[in-house]
Amino acid sequence: MAAAFLLLCMLAMAACTQTGFVAHDAPEDLNISWEDDGTPDSLETAVRHSIAYFRRLPPSHTVRFGKLAYTAVEMIRSHQLFLQLRREARVQDQFVRLLGERFHLFESISENGNNLFTGYFEPVIQGRKKSEPGFRAPLYELPRNLVTVELSRFNTSLPRQTLVGRLAGRTVLPFYSRKEIQEKAVLEGVAEPLAYVNEIDLFFLQIQGSGIVRFLYGGEIRVNYAAGNGHPYRSIGAELIRQEVFSAEEVTMQSIRAYLNANPESVRPLLNSNPSYTFFRQVENGPLGNIQVPLTPGRSLALDHRLLPKGALAYIETEATLFGDSATRPFRRFMLVQDTGGVIRGHGRADVFWGQGMKAEWAAGHMKHPGRLVLLVAKKAFLGNERSASGTALPARTTPQ
Repeated sequence: MAAAFLLLCMLAMAACTQTGFVAHDAPEDLNISWEDDGTPDSLETAVRHSIAYFRRLPPSHTVRFGKLAYTAVEMIRSHQLFLQLRREARVQDQFVRLLGERFHLFESISENGNNLFTGYFEPVIQGRKKSEPGFRAPLYELPRNLVTVELSRFNTSLPRQTLVGRLAGRTVLPFYSRKEIQEKAVLEGVAEPLAYVNEIDLFFLQIQGSGIVRFLYGGEIRVNYAAGNGHPYRSIGAELIRQEVFSAEEVTMQSIRAYLNANPESVRPLLNSNPSYTFFRQVENGPLGNIQVPLTPGRSLALDHRLLPKGALAYIETEATLFGDSATRPFRRFMLVQDTGGVIRGHGRADVFWGQGMKAEWAAGHMKHPGRLVLLVAKKAFLGNERSASGTALPARTTPQ
């Protein structure tokens, strides 16, 4: 089944002469199933979280789908219309027909035509309130000397890029690398540790972007991404492949962790090969995505926020790995764009949030599959005078409900 699905994805990608953000006229043009193997409750929850995000935005804020622009209010109503179709469409054929009639469909395709889906989760790690053997790595909050510079604010001809640096007197310099932070104690006095943790656990926590730290004598804190140090992310999995420790097929989160635990002398050099470093903040609820809403396991998706609209509705077809096995199954469902990531760059690149616990860690760690990614937004003609799936007209709405 996995081989057949992979072949289907490769053929579908090869058939696409376009890459980037590609509009389709009808659902059948994409040759995908539009089936949803998730629970209806989880979908409702994720959609309502995106609606909450759009309700916080100012009226002037616009969301772009290619050349189309939508206000926050229109995005809310688009999501509400989708939920209504899901509830009221009695059979799959009717749902797909109404979806094509009332929604624009945009496929996100990578530059090389090979989309990639990976996964992430919320880890639970052990921590200490003071440094002690085995727990020497500070889990830092945002440093006081870290600054961000948006280039386009100085001149509109400059790229829309944000630089991360540090203040040194009246000068802004590049922020410290992972090696400098870990080995030279450069953040003492300018950043407070939220906890002290194992160095390997910290590294994987930084990759995931959020997690829970449990203390030895009771209590725990939930931490969420606050900022990065501005250095590029470099995969230690790719470094292990370069060193011929693993083949590309053997690299998973679990195999990397096992190697680090078995080779303590390699831990520091390998981790420092990735200069990127993440700072955290303590939060009460979460984990939170980059639109500051709680992530929904199996429904929240991380995409490149520079290219694709935050809070949007998406549909994906890829594969997932069964817990405790290397076997895969089809993974087909509607999801919400509620997060981003340092390695999630370009069209056709997506990260699926799996939740918390061993099953979530397994699924996330083994997910590295091709697939299809489609974003959906309601046609504006159906936002002013919506109709139910049965054809009953609904009153027009001009404000979020």
